[in-house]
Amino acid sequence: MSSMPTEMNKNFSLEDFEKGLMLAGLVTPSSLQEYQELASVQAYEKSLKEKDRQTYFKRVVLAAEIVERLHNEPSLGRVKFQKLVYICEHMAEMRITNRYDKQAAGPFDNKFMYSIGKEFRKQKWFAIEQSKVDNYTRYKFVPLEKHENYKGYYNSYFGDLNDRIQFIIELFRKQKTEFTELATTVFACFLELKNQNRIINQSSMIDLFYNWAESKRKFSEQEILNSFEWLRKNGLIKHTNLI
Repeated sequence: MSSMPTEMNKNFSLEDFEKGLMLAGLVTPSSLQEYQELASVQAYEKSLKEKDRQTYFKRVVLAAEIVERLHNEPSLGRVKFQKLVYICEHMAEMRITNRYDKQAAGPFDNKFMYSIGKEFRKQKWFAIEQSKVDNYTRYKFVPLEKHENYKGYYNSYFGDLNDRIQFIIELFRKQKTEFTELATTVFACFLELKNQNRIINQSSMIDLFYNWAESKRKFSEQEILNSFEWLRKNGLIKHTNLI
């Protein structure tokens, strides 16, 4: 049997294949998303070098500490969890902010966050359960049978920095997701201005914040400045008042 003409094949992409599966009713949008996330995780894990693997595992351990302390808090969903991982990594002096992209909800390490659930399950530390409530997906972290096993690694990696990390966890314990999103983005904007040796004032902070993503317009200028002052008063930002 002769093969199909070349010109019918040359523009056939993976995206076309995925869309074909959906049109044929063989996958649903939710299972397609899971497929894409799995492919991303597998590619990520394959690309890790030994040093990167050590850093990756340290990040998983730190994330486990955050979940262990906060999993009973109703506000700990996927977004708040991501933001606390970002701030705690900075406080733990891990120096990996370059791994984070600018996303609508603030700094976000896409590949790490897609893989964290798989790694938690592999270690039998936590499961991440999803449920639909009024077209909104809620995420809940559930301890598994070996969830306390991470603590030995945590004490080894972060014992000297534990006070800083616990301070952050407790500082945000009762804060809502939107408050955490705002504070984390303001914090990231401050770091960007500082690292680029740019002037840090009200104008530069507000401009950078709004340039982050169009969705950031939901926050007023005063809310941005109030969040900066909150971060400053709580010692997360070492800077004088904005003028």
